[in-house]
Amino acid sequence: MYKKLIVILALSSFQPLAAETTESLTTEAQARIKLFSTELKTNLMQAVKQGGHPNGVQVCSVIAPEIQKKLASDGWTVARTALKYRNPANKPDQWEKQNLDWMLSASQKGEPLATMAKAEIIEDQGKKTFRFIKAIPMDTMCVACHGQTIAEEVKTKISTLYPADLATGFTPGELRGAFTLQKQLN
Repeated sequence: MYKKLIVILALSSFQPLAAETTESLTTEAQARIKLFSTELKTNLMQAVKQGGHPNGVQVCSVIAPEIQKKLASDGWTVARTALKYRNPANKPDQWEKQNLDWMLSASQKGEPLATMAKAEIIEDQGKKTFRFIKAIPMDTMCVACHGQTIAEEVKTKISTLYPADLATGFTPGELRGAFTLQKQLN
């Protein structure tokens, strides 16, 4: 009886700990996303102002990976992904694809993308990993490079940097992609 009680107490005390861990990791993930988004938008707006939208494509190609690396500290992996990705390195893994499909379906039913996110602790190759994904709605600022009508000079720049580009044809408000973060816990 005593051993049974210890097991029950141990298991019941694990749930709040897991919830607390998920909550604190989610807060940290959201902070990293905010930094990423703010820095990328700032650099992108400056680049477009200085050299037009082809210059903006260059920023997304060079600066975004640098920002990701900078934010990938303390065991975090920070990235962007999409169903229709521009860079093959951003192709979604199985977990990301499943969640992107959910986001797309939910948004088509009228759920707002701006608050759409998922956090969970999963078992990955025998290791506990915290995963977080947050939707990126298509912004009006992004139409020049990801929209339905793209200027020839921008198309040329995109095809030079990304010959297998899939990330066009979007309208504002649609699911453009997602920020995806993970941290190995053990």
